[in-house]
Amino acid sequence: MKPKNSKDRRNSIFKFGLMFLFTIALIVTAFFFDFDRIPFKENSVLRKRSAFVEKEMGFQKDFSRGMLKIEKLIDSLNSPDKEEDLYFINRSIDEEIADLSQSIETNDTTYRYKMYVNIIKSYRQIKEMKSDIYQQKKEFQKLDEYKTALEETKDQLERANDKLDLCRASLRR
Repeated sequence: MKPKNSKDRRNSIFKFGLMFLFTIALIVTAFFFDFDRIPFKENSVLRKRSAFVEKEMGFQKDFSRGMLKIEKLIDSLNSPDKEEDLYFINRSIDEEIADLSQSIETNDTTYRYKMYVNIIKSYRQIKEMKSDIYQQKKEFQKLDEYKTALEETKDQLERANDKLDLCRASLRR
């Protein structure tokens, strides 16, 4: 007993087999291309990004060290008693600021370039303000000296006027 639709069954099984093989071949091909090429490209992109981040972190570490040196030098501007120390400290601050500004990459187009430049500008302004404060302290000291000299002169004038009044009074008698 043979079924009447055996030819249709054979065609259906054959079509199913071909579609199954085509689908499996498509999945295997996609899997091969997906995991053969893309991960290598992705790894190379991630390596480049990782190298950039590590470079940036190293630069930030060096920049931070330079900032700490400048901060210590600026803090030491308050303590010197001699004029030579102040000159040496100002020169050291200028050298450190110049080294720090030269370490910045000028072709950096990100916000970080502006940030680093603004930090350096701030340190220069702080140094100038500290110098102005030091000069103003000297001027205030001179002003205090002038005030004491004025008081002494007023006292002397008052004593001289008293003596003059005594002399005039004695001459009138």
